[in-house]
Order: sequence, then C-alpha cells, then structure tokens
Amino acid sequence: MTVSPSRSKRRNRGEIESLPSGSFRVRVYAGIDALSGKRNYLVETVPAGPKAEAEAERVRVKLVNQVDERRSPRTKATVNQLMDRYLELLDVEETTKERYEQAIRVHIRPLLGDRDCPDFG
Repeated sequence: MTVSPSRSKRRNRGEIESLPSGSFRVRVYAGIDALSGKRNYLVETVPAGPKAEAEAERVRVKLVNQVDERRSPRTKATVNQLMDRYLELLDVEETTKERYEQAIRVHIRPLLGDRDCPDFG
C-alpha cells in the first residue's frame, strides 16, 4: 500500500527557529486571542546543547498537542484586564457594582492583578 502524496508532504505545524546562541525558539499558532483579537502563539525556548535540535522538535510536537487538545491558553490577558472587562459587562444594581469594585481593588488586584490568566476553559 502506498502513501498518498498529500499525506507524505504534509506541512509541519509550528516553527523552530535557530538563535545565534545555539538555542532554538519553538512557536506554534494557537488561534486568535479572544480579548485582543490578535494572533496567539505558544512559544518555548530550548537551550543550546548537543541534543537541542531533537529536543526542539519534541517541544514542537508537545505544543501542537496542547493546541489540539485545547489545553493552551486562549488569551494572554492579565487578571486585571479580565476584571476590567467583567466590570464593563456587569449588569447589576449600582450599589452592588460599587461593592464588587471595592472588593476587587482591595483584595484581588494587589494579590493577582498582574498575573497572566490561566486557562479556565
């Protein structure tokens, strides 16, 4: 049985870029960022070494699998950005909204505000 030409010449997803230091940068497209509308990429750098090229290919396959299994973040938004968006869309009484804003300002932003948002989806 022969392999069809379209399958044997299938293009690899993602790219591996050789850096001047001898390291490799692996990038895999992960879709459109839900908040910003920009392209979202998973990026990982593999340090230089004798098996760095093979390790970079392993990382590329790992990142492609994360995207396929939808285990990759769909946004690069911080918790602050998501809370701002939530408050914009919130439809509650004014006093309730003021209380939410106070709780976010006093308790959440100081602790978590600048962190990247984990993938809850």
